[in-house]
Amino acid sequence: MRSTKALLIAGMLAAGLPSLAHAEWYTGADVGASYVPSASVSGVANTNTSYNWGLAALGQVGYSYGAPKAEFEIGYRTNDVDKISSVSGSGSESALSLMVNGVYDFMPTSSWHPFVGVGVGGADVRADSVKRGGAPDYSGDNWQFAYQGFAGIGYDIAPNWVVKAQYRYFATLDSNVTIAGSTTSHNLGYQDHAGLLGVTYKFNTPKPQVAEAAPAPMPMPMPAPAPVAKPAPAPMKNFLVFFDFDKANITPEAAKIITQAAAAAKNPGITRVALTGHTDLAGSDKYNMALSLKRADAVKDSLVRQGVPANEITVVAKGKSDPLVPTKDGVREPQNRRVEIVLQ
Repeated sequence: MRSTKALLIAGMLAAGLPSLAHAEWYTGADVGASYVPSASVSGVANTNTSYNWGLAALGQVGYSYGAPKAEFEIGYRTNDVDKISSVSGSGSESALSLMVNGVYDFMPTSSWHPFVGVGVGGADVRADSVKRGGAPDYSGDNWQFAYQGFAGIGYDIAPNWVVKAQYRYFATLDSNVTIAGSTTSHNLGYQDHAGLLGVTYKFNTPKPQVAEAAPAPMPMPMPAPAPVAKPAPAPMKNFLVFFDFDKANITPEAAKIITQAAAAAKNPGITRVALTGHTDLAGSDKYNMALSLKRADAVKDSLVRQGVPANEITVVAKGKSDPLVPTKDGVREPQNRRVEIVLQ
């Protein structure tokens, strides 16, 4: 019955989710050790129950808005009974949970992702065949309001993959149990502390794209009776460096373009390097203005390391106000996430 309830509720949640085609969705899984503090059945003497370390396993489907995230989660925790009031016990205490979580990533544009979160939902708390010294003691199986808080850190091991470690506190309102040989319902508290390791897979993470402006057309030679050699093409003075979504990191492809621009900037006649940072149209104006400035500063730092004087470089941030490819507000267009390098 418990499995059927969980599958029905999980199916309804999945059916209500929008398409993954144009959104920054992700899915994740965690597994680790579960510790449940000892608890007593209310109103019944000598029922203090202690538990062994157990297992906690979680799965999530969520949507990232950059720093804030929202997610649905299904979880399972189980711990065997160790003792009941110093007498050897058996049976188990478990919780099957369905939660809605809010998560905040403190460094969304970095490879490291420290995060905190809270969640609310429901849990089927089950005291399964709890015995004391081999004799039945109490049992129960009912859904209760559940809540949790957690904190941890993730690390990007690939463009779409994140590994993570976290601590999680989970609790419910008192569940109902029945003492063996009685029909009276009593309360039993449930809390869980868990240390977890997991992975997250991010859908629709754009592949890095790098492009550069076309060179200026070669001037045509003037007609002459004798053959005249064509002049060499003008040195390239415009470059475009592209970035991953919501990132200010210099990709390997972008580094090649910056190296070309640094070499061109050292040519005679070049006295000024103008950098203009841009973003796509996803997110707020304030957030994107700051992100475009980070991108321009990252390109400037790379040029300075390659010998371009810092006092010859100017930096301007335009956020999402001047897209290379016009789109509707909120659309994530890779070619709009760029820094323009103009040599003057």
